[in-house]
Amino acid sequence: MPLLIIRHITTYHYKAPVAFGEHRMMLRPRDDGDQRILDSEIAITPAPSRVSWTQDAFGNHVAEAHFDAQASLLRFESTIRLHHSPTDFQPTDIAHAAWAFPFVYDEA
Repeated sequence: MPLLIIRHITTYHYKAPVAFGEHRMMLRPRDDGDQRILDSEIAITPAPSRVSWTQDAFGNHVAEAHFDAQASLLRFESTIRLHHSPTDFQPTDIAHAAWAFPFVYDEA
């Protein structure tokens, strides 16, 4: 069972300090039959006044950050450690259009 570490960083820079509204983040994958989350951390700069976690109707983990202070930088760093063990996955399960990146989607 492979151990994976996923690190995601998003940084915003502003010319002058700004006030931040509520930020909703979906940075933590769901546990399911082929993966199990071991650790999940999020570091936010500037420190929010409050962070709350919920799950939506589809089982997605949603974090909401609220800020009181203004700042000229906003940074989110998410680190997740998980066990991943896909069942019966074969390279032929990948759609031909997804073999190359970036993906090209059919027009709807």
